[in-house]
Amino acid sequence: MPTRRTLTRLLPAIALLGVTGTALLSLAALRGAGLNGKPPPNSAVIKKLIDDLTDNWTWLIGTGMGLVLIILAGLLMVGSRTAPDWLFKVIGGVLLILVVIPTALA
Repeated sequence: MPTRRTLTRLLPAIALLGVTGTALLSLAALRGAGLNGKPPPNSAVIKKLIDDLTDNWTWLIGTGMGLVLIILAGLLMVGSRTAPDWLFKVIGGVLLILVVIPTALA
C-alpha cells in the first residue's frame, strides 16, 4: 500500500500525464473533424466581414474622440473652469487604453 508521501510525489506526474493525454485526444478529434490547417472554402467572406467590422469600429472610435476634443476645445474657448480637467482626463484615458494596458498585457 503506497504511503501518503509517495502519493504526494506522484500526484504532479499523474496530473501532467492526464493533461497531456487530454490534449492529444482533443487534437486527434480536431483532425478527425477535418481541421487540417487549410482554410475552408469561402473563408475570404468571413475575413472580409471581420475586416469591415474592424474598420467600422476604428472609424467610430476616431469620430467619437474627435467630437469629444472639439467640445472640449469649445469649452476652453468660452472660458469653462472645468474644461482643462476634462481634457486631461480624456488624454489620460486614451493613453491608458493605448499604452499602459497593452504594455501590461504583453
